[in-house]
Amino acid sequence: MASQKSNISPKTLVIITLISLGFNNYFLPIDAEETGKALIESTCKKTQYPAECISALESDPGSFTANLTGLTRIAVEKSASKLVETLHIVDMVVQNATSDYPTWGSLVLCRYSYNTSVPQIREGLQAFDQLKFEKSYKSVEAVKKAVIDCDHQGVKSLTQVNTALLRLIEDTIMILHLLF
Repeated sequence: MASQKSNISPKTLVIITLISLGFNNYFLPIDAEETGKALIESTCKKTQYPAECISALESDPGSFTANLTGLTRIAVEKSASKLVETLHIVDMVVQNATSDYPTWGSLVLCRYSYNTSVPQIREGLQAFDQLKFEKSYKSVEAVKKAVIDCDHQGVKSLTQVNTALLRLIEDTIMILHLLF
């Protein structure tokens, strides 16, 4: 058998291979981001507020490469951040309150509830990292109770922030439940 020699140089082969790989990565429909997006959507469809869940998770770039456990961790982190953000808003409302004493008292109660919830959800994140999902679940439930307690105070100026926090917390609880 006679051997045949190729007229294509090694440099040309490398270029063709690179172009081929780039072409496949560009045009193939399934990549990591699309797979991540599909997991986010399928996970959030199991929650009470899917559109808000998708928005929250997609705001973290790590969500697109995360598995269910990673998505859940991100949801708990988002809940913790939203809790701290809500606490700051409540604190500003308390400091600038010019309303009657009962309303001021309700605001202070809300601030106290949220303030005590911050270390709880941080402990929940630590528990999550130790794969103690039930403990993490309970910490998020404790935040939900704080939000409900605050909401029952009937402070109109907090309705919007309480609702946003409660929805995120409820979705996070549902996602956490998927790990059991």
